[in-house]
This record gives sequence, C-alpha cells and structure tokens, in this order.
Amino acid sequence: MSQLRHALLAVMTAGAIVLAACGDEEPAPATPVELEDQLGFGDEGIVERQSRVEGRIRDCMKAQGFDYVPIDPLAQRAALTGKARMSDEEFLQQFGYGISTMFGRGAPQSDPNERYRKSLGPADQAAYDRALFGDNPGLTFAEAIDNDAADELGGCTKRATDAVFGGAAVLSSLQGKFDELEERINQDQRMVRAVEKWSACMAERGFRYDEPEQIDEDMIKRFKAIVGQATQPGATVPADRNAPYDKGALASLKREEVKAARADLACEEREITPVELEIRPQYEEQFRNRNTKLIEQVRPVSQ
Repeated sequence: MSQLRHALLAVMTAGAIVLAACGDEEPAPATPVELEDQLGFGDEGIVERQSRVEGRIRDCMKAQGFDYVPIDPLAQRAALTGKARMSDEEFLQQFGYGISTMFGRGAPQSDPNERYRKSLGPADQAAYDRALFGDNPGLTFAEAIDNDAADELGGCTKRATDAVFGGAAVLSSLQGKFDELEERINQDQRMVRAVEKWSACMAERGFRYDEPEQIDEDMIKRFKAIVGQATQPGATVPADRNAPYDKGALASLKREEVKAARADLACEEREITPVELEIRPQYEEQFRNRNTKLIEQVRPVSQ
C-alpha cells in the first residue's frame, strides 16, 4: 500500500468515517494496483463487505430479539463529507487524513442503533451489547479492520464477519501478512532512499518528518491532546460529550492537517510512487507464492 493511502486508511474508526476517503473512481494511471485490492480488501471491496456484514448483523440480532438497522457506508460518507463517492485525492484535498477534520461533523443522535439501545432498560441494554459485541463491547467491524483486531470481535459482529470473510481468524492472519508485506517493502533500500527524498521534499514545504507514518502519529497525538485521550482519530463527536476543549486550537490543527496532507501527496507522487511502481510487484509476487493456502481461504467479495 502506498504510504499516503496507508495513512488515510489508518483513520477508520467505528461509527465515524468508515473508509470515507475511498471512492469508486478509477485510480490514476500511476497508482499501483495492489494485492489488497485484487483480493477484495481495497477500498471498494471493504465497502461491499461492510454492507454485507451489516446485513448479517441485522439478521443475527433479530434472531436474538433485538432490532438493528444496517449502516449504509455510502450514506454515512455522504452525511459526513457531502459526497457518497469521493476519491482519495478529493478527500485529502478537503479533509487531509480525516484525523481531526471529521470532528464536529457528526452528532450523537445520528446512529439509529444508539437511539434504539437507549430506549431499552438497563438489563436489556446489557443484553443488547452482549448480543452485538460479545465480550468486547463497542468493538465494531470498522474498528477491528482498522486495528487488525478481527480476532477480538464477538457476538453478532463476529458471526457476520466470519460469514463474509471466511472466518475472523483468516482475516486476522491476512491482516498480519499484509503488515509484514508493507514492512518488507519499506525496508527495501530503494524505498529507504525514496523516503529520504520524500522527507527533504516535505522540509521544503515546511514540514519536518523523517517518514510518512510520523505525520499521522503527530496529528493523532495533537488531536487527542485537544479533545481528550478517549476520543479516537476520525471521530465525529467527542467521547466525553461534556468535556470542554479548545475550539480555536482544533480549528488550527485541522488547517495544518490539510496542508500537511497536500504536501505529503505532492512529495509522495514525486519521490515514492515511481519507486513503488517498480518494486511492489516483486514483493507481491513473493507474497502470493508464500501464502497461497491462506489466500485460497479468503471468501470472494461476491459470495
């Protein structure tokens, strides 16, 4: 995965901006077609799988006596960004990485399932949470994908994910393998030199980072320092709705995030993408050869 897209996908959070940076538009000619996309773990594939997971959660919850309204990823995007289909570059130009810029764009009452849950008594709320999440309250499909935590899912969320992906264990193993693939690519000396050039390019634009991952790490740290440690990057509402925060500082961070992301895009396209186009196919071919049996266990998007 390109450095920039990795940063964009890293801000997926439950009930917030689930893949909002990703759209159905054709990628630019210079963008590598990655193995994750081919296996249905790219932008469009994950959106399709999420829709199917949501439908299965509804059926599972109904069987246990609860109502559940499937969340439509495209409707969720439209509500947050104004467009149901938005390319990575369009999102980046307007919202940066989505770390701080989504904050304030949602409302607590926007989740119909939360409204339904609150209509239940305390005992029924506890039963609802257990039916939906098992032993890990609040761990949604989106958050599990974001944090490589599919093996921690529970309840109807786990059952639905198992059905759609061919098993949460398969998904978890594949996520780990993808992470190893990215690490091998990033350790290639050609990529190391490209990242050094990227860093110099960013410095020319006023940003001091040694590698792309440091940008979102920095933005997340500063975002949480403003709105509270419990609020996850990409969240649309505060975790503690009664806690005050510095709105001026947040507005400043939002502007800086967008500016940094635009610089990142320009520098990546100049310094990293040409190298990635050369070396990624080599590493992905090795990945296929080493993980044939695991890949065969992944359920196709259309099933």
